[in-house]
Amino acid sequence: MIIRRRLDFVRLVQHLGPQLFSLLCYDTAVTLLYVFGWQWVSIGELPLPLLGSAIAIIVTFRNNAAYDRWWEARGLWGSVVNNSRSFARGLLVLTNDAGLQTRLVRHQIAYALALRCSLLGLPPWVALEPYLPPDLLARLRSKANVPAAIQTAMARDLATARLTGGVDSIGAATLDRTLSDLANAQGGLERIKKTPLPRQYNQFPQVFVGVYCLLLPVGLVHDLGYLTPIGSTVIGFMFMALDRIGRDLEDPFEGTLHDIPMQAITRTIEIDLLQTIDAGPAPAAVTEREGVLW
Repeated sequence: MIIRRRLDFVRLVQHLGPQLFSLLCYDTAVTLLYVFGWQWVSIGELPLPLLGSAIAIIVTFRNNAAYDRWWEARGLWGSVVNNSRSFARGLLVLTNDAGLQTRLVRHQIAYALALRCSLLGLPPWVALEPYLPPDLLARLRSKANVPAAIQTAMARDLATARLTGGVDSIGAATLDRTLSDLANAQGGLERIKKTPLPRQYNQFPQVFVGVYCLLLPVGLVHDLGYLTPIGSTVIGFMFMALDRIGRDLEDPFEGTLHDIPMQAITRTIEIDLLQTIDAGPAPAAVTEREGVLW
């Protein structure tokens, strides 16, 4: 997630530079053709303001839908953070088995790390090794959904503790509700990951913006003359930037700088939960790098 407030022109050029350069070359070519006598390249009657307004509405509608997905994903990760803290606190209050408390808190950290890796499509084993015993890690390797399998192991631990008196029925039910809230948040995150925006939301605005950028110098060259490359490229840049914003935000779990900062979020969970059980030095918080929080 980009958190730097000032505009990073280097990153902007890297992001849209090739498209802008191609657009500038095209605008310049149309202008030179017109200036050197090819008057037919100009179509002054094009309703560019009307077309631009219609495309802006379409692109804005798509961008709102993309941002809603991004913000919902951030809210669901906030639920994972809050419920992780609640689960750790509940273990301290509702159970009297120090070994169970430490074990399940570490399992919860592993759950958050496995969820992040699952959404990014990364193998979680290196991240999980410090928090899970080798026998559980071996069993998890055969599971299709590692975070859900970790939750199942936690539920079994709680069931065993209830039978042996480590936690009473009310405490077990309270902790199970927190696990259910975590499962609901995981389901929402997986829904966003596995259900992209309809392709029409992405393809049509991109096509409309591209066609509009091609029409701009044709419609402006009669009035702007030599200034057409500047005017047309600036207007085209604004539409291309709007289109790119939506495409960057619609998939918040792709490992790009526009993603939800899941590494920072899961590191927060690690720190908070390890400190809850006084497990020694916690890892350092994730900080921004070059204006990006990962």
